Amino acid sequence: MSPDAAVPSPRLRYPLLASAVERHLTWAREFALAGDVDSAVDAIRDAHATSGELRSSAAADHRA
Repeated sequence: MSPDAAVPSPRLRYPLLASAVERHLTWAREFALAGDVDSAVDAIRDAHATSGELRSSAAADHRA
């Protein structure tokens, strides 16, 4: 089954969640470059959790 071109991607439907994922990943890179591995891991975990929220929201829309 191919995605319907008329249905916007979760990134377009939930721009705040999508930008939060990007922001957390940017922080993770910056922390890693600074040598702060613990903070980098925390930021990656936050990005993962936010990405889960994005997927959940998209799945709820798909079911509706």
